[in-house]
Amino acid sequence: MPSPTQHPSRSSEEEDTRAGSQPAGAASTARAEILAVLEDAGYNAAAAAELLGRAYREPQDADPDPDFLETLAGGHALIVQYGDCELHAACQCGRRLGMCAPDASLDTFVPGWERHTNTEVSHG
Repeated sequence: MPSPTQHPSRSSEEEDTRAGSQPAGAASTARAEILAVLEDAGYNAAAAAELLGRAYREPQDADPDPDFLETLAGGHALIVQYGDCELHAACQCGRRLGMCAPDASLDTFVPGWERHTNTEVSHG
């Protein structure tokens, strides 16, 4: 009997090796795998992509502070996060703006963010 999370037509061995059987490159990303699972569950490609996009825009904090609610659903704030020994910048809308060393000035990200918000974003 398949587990609740297992696809009904796949054995547990197939489930365990599914990720390993994915083609290399862009087709093996977590996003591609999630989209494939959603399509297997009956979503068409457009609906699966829209659902994944909605999930990404939802707050990610499991225990949010009501005074500082996180949002990815709107706006174009410059977001800077610390990664593995580097700073990563992105717009609140999801547009990646680059990375730099932690001792570099945060002003490094401003020209790309200003270009994005002033020329790439529709203001209408």
